[in-house]
Amino acid sequence: MVNNKVDVVHHKRSMPDTNLAILLDRFVRRLHLALHQKAPDFDTEKVGPGGAILLLTLAEMGETPMHALTKRLLRDKSQMTRAVRPLEQKGLIRREQSQKDCRINMIALTDKGQQVVDTHQRVVAETIDEILSPLSDTDQEKLRTLLQRAVS
Repeated sequence: MVNNKVDVVHHKRSMPDTNLAILLDRFVRRLHLALHQKAPDFDTEKVGPGGAILLLTLAEMGETPMHALTKRLLRDKSQMTRAVRPLEQKGLIRREQSQKDCRINMIALTDKGQQVVDTHQRVVAETIDEILSPLSDTDQEKLRTLLQRAVS
């Protein structure tokens, strides 16, 4: 009996692609170094890389329970409390009790925090543009499409 069902091929390799891993690692390290060098010019609130990741993640999630942010950033409760406190003191985020459940703290960006996020996103975009400048517009569009598929 002939099976007319078409199998979907997922192009999963039996062995990880070490060369791709090395290239992605080099890209991320180059981006990190460039952002570190530019930080004195744009990180006026001195949030640092960890604070920036927290703010960027919060911007992506919107107002969220503290435990959800903790889970997304793969931190424990005490680490997250220590990371949130200075950002709250700088007026970049606000922490309030949930209206639905007083045991839950809700975390959200303030307007000032959103401005910091906007600046960080702009500088990251500019830095990535610099790194990818040897690629044609077509190649950059292909890369964008592939990355969207990989992270979706």
